Amino acid sequence: MGKFFNKIRQVFNIFLLMALIAAVAAVFVYFLTTPEQRGFTFWVSVGFLAFALILETLQASGIAMRSNSGRNIPVSFTKFILGAVYFLFVIVLAVWNALSPFTTTKYILTHVGGLVVFLVPMILINMAELRLSGADRRQQDEGRANLASLGNRVGYVVADLKAAGIPAQNLTQIANFAEALKYSDPTPASGKIERALEEAVKGLEDSVQTQDMSAILRACTLAERALKERNEYVKNAK
Repeated sequence: MGKFFNKIRQVFNIFLLMALIAAVAAVFVYFLTTPEQRGFTFWVSVGFLAFALILETLQASGIAMRSNSGRNIPVSFTKFILGAVYFLFVIVLAVWNALSPFTTTKYILTHVGGLVVFLVPMILINMAELRLSGADRRQQDEGRANLASLGNRVGYVVADLKAAGIPAQNLTQIANFAEALKYSDPTPASGKIERALEEAVKGLEDSVQTQDMSAILRACTLAERALKERNEYVKNAK
């Protein structure tokens, strides 16, 4: 929860910074024009400036709020740079119009042209980002299937021990571990940590052959630690 509120504060700070830049630009444009010049094109400048402010804040917020281990950060940063160029374009055009007024048609067409030049690469970048998101979903599906498989394997350990006459109350820890596996975050951790968890589960399975409950529970504790380490890694990577 603390990380979430930190991200919210980052987004708010980004908005304040962008709003400050927009306000300074608006003040310059205001004082560079006479009351007679503050007609339709002046308000068009204000409107596009507000639009660019919101758009760039959203792009910057995408970086602050990104929660997929940084996978899409390069894409989001590219969108942020593109948004910053468009934001600068709107400011320059507004100041230019204040110093040397455009005709209404020419000013609107210039703004529309700049927006199109901005939107075309943005659409292409969004398409690339969707492909990355699809890869993330596939990874999560694979992670969920892997955790379910490990949980089933631990469930078989419980079933085998019950069949061997071990009381159910002595198997609570192992049964809880099986459930914890199935309901853990499916986002994959690093390969090393995922392998460590799988090896720990394999060690729990092998410990059953000893028929020594203390050894089996020790193996279960080690496997629980491996799962905890995996879950902490996934949590901290977000």
